[in-house]
Amino acid sequence: MIEVLVQLLEGSILNNWILSTAWFWPSLEIFHFIGLSLLLGSMLIIDIRLAGFVRRMNVMATHRLLPLAGVGFFINLATGMLFFIGDPARYAVNIGFQIKMLLILIAGLNALWFALKISPVIVSWDTHGDTPFLAKVTAYISLIAWIGVLLLGRLIPYVGSG
Repeated sequence: MIEVLVQLLEGSILNNWILSTAWFWPSLEIFHFIGLSLLLGSMLIIDIRLAGFVRRMNVMATHRLLPLAGVGFFINLATGMLFFIGDPARYAVNIGFQIKMLLILIAGLNALWFALKISPVIVSWDTHGDTPFLAKVTAYISLIAWIGVLLLGRLIPYVGSG
């Protein structure tokens, strides 16, 4: 299945344009870094407070960072897809990329859990108190997943296929 996708993308108009435009790939890298900064910067603050640390910070105030994290995620989704289209054969077999995608899936499922089970009850918490056990587990899963995504993203150029 992945071979079919690689064959479909390689030589496509978009693939050729990405590879033949000298400034495009470096520009993607810049925007990917900006998106990553928005996403991980926001998630770090949200997750550290959700884990029960920095109790001086109102736990509800961290919710205001979620739209910023969302903007960062969608910037990285768009730029990441363009990276893949630009060099599908390299990314498709890269173990670092594959594990990164798995961690993004885990982070996404964790975010869904947060949205369905944690977020609706935050209003009933002490704004500067400790957080419940499940909130802490959610925060730690998020931290581990997103830090893993960051590290594996940096390793993609240096690791090969499985």
